[in-house]
Amino acid sequence: MRAAVALSLAFVALAGATAMYDYKPGQFLVIDGGTSPDKKFSIVIGENKAGEFGVYLRDAQAKKLIGQLEEVATGLDSAPDAYHAHWAPDSKHVGITSRADRHWADNAIYRIENRCAYPVKTPELLCHAVPEFCRLTKELGGALTEDQIYAEDTLGKPWKARQNSSYSGIVKWISPTRFVVSEESQGQVKERDPSATLGQYGEAEKLEDESNESAAFYHVSFDAEGECELLPNDESRVLNTQPVKEQKTKE
Repeated sequence: MRAAVALSLAFVALAGATAMYDYKPGQFLVIDGGTSPDKKFSIVIGENKAGEFGVYLRDAQAKKLIGQLEEVATGLDSAPDAYHAHWAPDSKHVGITSRADRHWADNAIYRIENRCAYPVKTPELLCHAVPEFCRLTKELGGALTEDQIYAEDTLGKPWKARQNSSYSGIVKWISPTRFVVSEESQGQVKERDPSATLGQYGEAEKLEDESNESAAFYHVSFDAEGECELLPNDESRVLNTQPVKEQKTKE
């Protein structure tokens, strides 16, 4: 429960201020939780001698960089404590959560073997937990992000389903091959009431359409935790999910 509350607070903080750090060329700092349990590796962030910013796997004992982790989102923050690593107990896998922008936190997972990092497919809880909602958004043309809506021009293209914010991160490792992921998102749906498709995993609130259109306009939230499993060939799957309920303070 404490982990769920902490992650919920982390999600709220997505819209917070950018966490910045002024690195010197060649300087690298260990991110939050970045050192592996066996103390052999660490996840560091900084600028190489050419001044290029990135996240790297480093030999924790020799203090030498092994390779850049290009799948980790670095679009917003630069401070090391804004990046969070979650190592498997055997130090053979690690998940890294970071922000692509103020409302978007990604979860990148890697397999560590032979001093190399191999990307692992990140599990997604939404369509496993509420498949009817995913079918609904697909019928409406897909849940578009802001970048997709405004990719062509500043006016934006028409949409019926959109995703405004997203958070995904590993809560804990149950074993070397199983882990728990927390996933939260918010968005909007037009024309169709999505309430029944969300079940216990979220809520839909009918709002006045900001564009003054006659179509119904709904704000949608989704919050879940799911047990996931690593598979061969750097794949993964969701085993089960459960809704995360907001804790109410007693008066």
